Amino acid sequence: MKRQNFKSSIIIGALALLLSSCSSSDDSTVGSQNPVEDSKGKYVVLTAEWQVNDGSGYYATYDEMPTGEVDNIGGYSIQARNYGGFRHYKDWVFSRANLAGETGILRYSIGANGKLKESGFIKCGTSAQHVIVDETTGFYFDGERGNNKVQKFNPSTMQRIGELDLTSAIEKGEGISKNVFTGIQTLASKEGKLFVSITYSPEKGNGNIDNTGQYTLAVVDIASGQVEKTITHHKARNHGYSVSEYPAWTLGDDGALYFMTLGWDFNEKRELVQQNAFIFRIKAGETEFDKKWEVNTRDLGLPDGASLWSFRTLNGKLYIDASIEKTSPMSTNFYNNIYAFYAVDIASKQVERIKGVPNTVFGLSTGNVEIVDNQVFLRVINREEGLNAYYKVDTSDFSAIPAFNVIRGGEASGFIRLSVK
Repeated sequence: MKRQNFKSSIIIGALALLLSSCSSSDDSTVGSQNPVEDSKGKYVVLTAEWQVNDGSGYYATYDEMPTGEVDNIGGYSIQARNYGGFRHYKDWVFSRANLAGETGILRYSIGANGKLKESGFIKCGTSAQHVIVDETTGFYFDGERGNNKVQKFNPSTMQRIGELDLTSAIEKGEGISKNVFTGIQTLASKEGKLFVSITYSPEKGNGNIDNTGQYTLAVVDIASGQVEKTITHHKARNHGYSVSEYPAWTLGDDGALYFMTLGWDFNEKRELVQQNAFIFRIKAGETEFDKKWEVNTRDLGLPDGASLWSFRTLNGKLYIDASIEKTSPMSTNFYNNIYAFYAVDIASKQVERIKGVPNTVFGLSTGNVEIVDNQVFLRVINREEGLNAYYKVDTSDFSAIPAFNVIRGGEASGFIRLSVK
């Protein structure tokens, strides 16, 4: 099937990407359906025309929660390059490529006409891992400026404003790889600290899930820019998927940072080695990994080698989508409808499978779980049955019902609400 083959090429091709350059510049363009004078607080739906080789899609803004059948190419939508998802902070949306196909950190804002518009761009040679701390502080990885540095930028002006040198955090010595990347996998923040991954890649590796040691983070004090220490997880080797828009970490409503390791680790021969996926954390008020806590595929009653992908937290629960079969990007079942949804109590690890929602496909860079208006929404795609929807979860009994189904504009690829100032 043409669409599925194209998706396969995205993942497999991305596994071999080499990270490179970033430089600063500015650009502009982007959408909704029911305009009002107050353009703040919009709901945003991203759709993707995956069968189109340039990855085009549509951003549409909505003044009210979408329901029923949704046409995402309405009067308040704009065409955009869909790099596979997006992130957001307050009333900004951030993506990794503009409509012209240039990669980097692209910011959208809501214009006076109620549509999204491009309002800033930091151009990069490839997609840039980044994190936004507040309105004036953000960080991103820029290989051209140095694999052992992290760049600092101002999200309000979309200008680079400095850099952090992580050289002092890198371990040196006999038998330790000199091909080191800082911030290529992980950039996360909480409580005034920046957490930066240190990846000891093989000689010809690119830092993407090919760490030769254990998963390590540098802990940086954001105010001073000083590296305070490094921390190493006793079990995980890599985190997330660095060329993906989906960050594979989330700041929980309990103040903890939750991370996911996918179990897709490359060895020094660049061979994919399957390991079990799990979620781990750094608790609120702490800067060390919690060695006594994890949620893994076995906790969910899934076979070894099953895949965890997207997750969010709400009211003491983790909401996770996971494959019910062993799979990996190299497996023939990877894009099948084998992904189910689970709620896990963070304290007790009691598991509930979400009822009333069909299995979905792999979430790509979008992810399949979102929290909107303190409600859990699940992305459900079934191409054979024409299901292109988000389901809403009743958190009292862990059941789900259809919220809306997209009928035009491509596959649902993200759903958020921008904050009201």
